[in-house]
Amino acid sequence: MPFAIANVKNQKQALEQMAKMVERAIPDPKIVAAARAITAHLDARDDEGELQAIFDAVKHGTNAVPGLKRGVRYVADPRDTDYYTAPGKLLELCRDGSCGEDCDGQAMLVTALAGALGFPVGLRAYAPHRGAEFEHVYAVVSYPKNSPTEVVGLDTTVPESTVGWEPPRGHVLTAWIH
Repeated sequence: MPFAIANVKNQKQALEQMAKMVERAIPDPKIVAAARAITAHLDARDDEGELQAIFDAVKHGTNAVPGLKRGVRYVADPRDTDYYTAPGKLLELCRDGSCGEDCDGQAMLVTALAGALGFPVGLRAYAPHRGAEFEHVYAVVSYPKNSPTEVVGLDTTVPESTVGWEPPRGHVLTAWIH
C-alpha cells in the first residue's frame, strides 16, 4: 500500500503509529543495507562511532547511501496535516531526488537505522511543559548496545544539535520499539 490515512485521536496515538512504522522498518533489507553502508568505515563494536555516523548521514549527508549525499533536508508538513513517511520509503524518495522530511520522518529514519544495527531505540515526543501539545519528535537510543547505561538523543532537525542533544527541559513521552 503506497499511501494510507490513519486518523489518530491524540499525539500519543500518533507516536504509537510512528513506533509501529519503525518496528516494521528495522529488519527491512534497504534499512539494514543503508545502516551497514553508513558505518562500513568503522571498527567493529564502535557504538559511539555508529551513532555519530548515522546522525551525520541524516543531518549532513553521506556518499555511502544513494540519495543521502546532502542528508535529509528539513521540510515542514502542510498546515494542519501530519505526514509520516516510512523509513524505507524515505530512502527511496531520497534516491529519487526528493530528500526532505520534518522531525517525524527524520526521527523515524534515524531510529530505524540505529535499530538495524542492534541499538535499543525509541521515539520521543516533546512538549515545553506538562499540559501543552507535543510539538516535536526525535530519536532516542539506549547506549551502549549490550549494556545500556544512558539514553542518547539523536535530533537531526535542530541546527545546533549534536549527538546527545535534547530540547530544553519539558514534558516528554517516549515510545520504545521492541
